[in-house]
Amino acid sequence: MTRPTAHLLPALALPAFLAQLALLALLAASHPARAAEPLASADDGSYSLNLPADFVRIPPLELFLFEHPGKQAPVPHEELAAFRRTHAGFQKKADTWFVTPFMLITRETGRKRTPQELFMDHVLVERDREDAAPPGTAFLEKEHFPTRRMHYYKEAGFNRALGRQVISATYTWLTSDGFLRLTWYITEDQRPIYEEALHQAALSLALSPQAAYKKENAQ
Repeated sequence: MTRPTAHLLPALALPAFLAQLALLALLAASHPARAAEPLASADDGSYSLNLPADFVRIPPLELFLFEHPGKQAPVPHEELAAFRRTHAGFQKKADTWFVTPFMLITRETGRKRTPQELFMDHVLVERDREDAAPPGTAFLEKEHFPTRRMHYYKEAGFNRALGRQVISATYTWLTSDGFLRLTWYITEDQRPIYEEALHQAALSLALSPQAAYKKENAQ
């Protein structure tokens, strides 16, 4: 039997090479690269967080009108600018705003809070929510993170603003001049898809060095 000459070897190997390329393409298609999570931050840079995929910022005017249902556009520039400094919102892309899943962020500023106040906020929240919440509201869970100066609680019940039953979770951080709160909302059928992603997004929130709480004697 005669062996293939050297100049014929590349031609004979070409079908195998093409087969390997086809296999690699098939593997890549079955394991698509994970899209990078969008990074969101406050207008003043006081915090940032990683949003779930396909989440977008809710326009400030829409957020203002949602928080103030008795008002209508146009809103005075000074009033909207002051509102933007302490409020933000994000939701999954949809044809309308405030369709679950979405999250709202508010900052309570102007008063120096303490770690003890944050802890009492955590201790009392379950009792306070059960006393004040409408019938049918169920407190689901809560957790305190002392080293991060943050706590969260989760509940299920009827939300008057949305007009339906929702699952919500509120995360509270101690800041240099008050509290920052993030609350997300989903429906019961969305829990398997979005609950963990929203929880991780909330936990990813990081305060800037200027906004982070500092002890009085800290340099």
